[in-house]
Amino acid sequence: MAASVLENIPPLPMNDDPDYWGELRKQFPMPSDEAYCNTGTVGASPLRVLKAVFDHTIQSNVRAAHVDWSGGGMSLLSGYGAYVGLREKVGMLINADYRLVSLTQNATMGMNLLAGGLDIPEGAEVLTTDIEHPGGRCAWELHAERKGSKHRKVEIPRSIDGPAEIVAAFEKAITPDTHLLSFPHISSEQGIVFPAKQICELAKERGIISVVDGAQTPGHIRIDVEKLGCDAYYGSPHKWLMAPAGNGFLYVKESLINKVWTTLASSQWDNHEDNGYRLGQRGTGNPSLLVGFEAALDLHFEIGPQRVYDRIRDLGGRLRAGLAIMGEVEIVTPLDSMCAGLTTFKVHGVEDKEVQNQLWKRGKIQPRALSEGRGIRFSTHIYNSEDEVDRTLAILNDLL
Repeated sequence: MAASVLENIPPLPMNDDPDYWGELRKQFPMPSDEAYCNTGTVGASPLRVLKAVFDHTIQSNVRAAHVDWSGGGMSLLSGYGAYVGLREKVGMLINADYRLVSLTQNATMGMNLLAGGLDIPEGAEVLTTDIEHPGGRCAWELHAERKGSKHRKVEIPRSIDGPAEIVAAFEKAITPDTHLLSFPHISSEQGIVFPAKQICELAKERGIISVVDGAQTPGHIRIDVEKLGCDAYYGSPHKWLMAPAGNGFLYVKESLINKVWTTLASSQWDNHEDNGYRLGQRGTGNPSLLVGFEAALDLHFEIGPQRVYDRIRDLGGRLRAGLAIMGEVEIVTPLDSMCAGLTTFKVHGVEDKEVQNQLWKRGKIQPRALSEGRGIRFSTHIYNSEDEVDRTLAILNDLL
């Protein structure tokens, strides 16, 4: 069944096709009557990405005896090579020199490679936020417990009127001991697009290292590490970029990267000519996943990054506009410029899990119910449609 699905992948629609997004939906194997709205956890990979992974997996086994380990033949394992071509494409995505980009398994690994490799003085302070995903927080907790740094959380307002409030919260929290700020570009639970550039500027003015958690950003919103001015940035392409799970990246600014110790040491552990290669060596892995990562990047560039970002934001805006006029719905995500494709909301009087169940039962729409009454997190991506958003709103109206 899986192989047959990958045999006749349709070409991308023409850019001027009036039903461009409807035709693009055919690039994905999900049934046409099902709406997948949980990209914030893991994205649905398109057929050409799946085919790239599948074909490489098969061929690497078929041709295993043809590989000459002294050079030549296809790659049977990953985790040791430089993968310059792939890193150059990641560099294109985030506007960075490939030698500053490391390939990792996910955002959490990128965070840990950085935290484990930095010499933070004993007693120096690391600031994260109080809405941090564990993957962006726990490496600093470990550092504090093991190395004697101090870990403290910036309190982010639960109702945000504008970016200045978040910047002010960081400014208020900084002390003379603050050595590093670590914060999400888009918060995982609330979908808040942080004013990352302003926070990084604040850190630079105070001589503080700035680290940006981009787990929710590749393929979701534009990333330009030069314009952001951050010292480090890490991401998970398996969400909005729709690469296979098991891929990630870490970027470290040139002025900092030589000061980051190698955590997973192999033959290139001291290679400071290509620091990204040095930090990205991680032992034997699955090369087919990297082939899928590159296929996902190629598709993203072929569709057009800005076109993707605009589509995601437009669908998210359509959903939020409909929710905003429902009296019994509370939108947790801030509106206007501080949101994109992640929308979290609560339906008063109906448990989150029941809302999720009813959306599936009545419309085959699958978002994610967050635990402990924190709301429904709804992701809008390029494989979603206006009709799916409108059906969601109609079902919610019926529930109310």
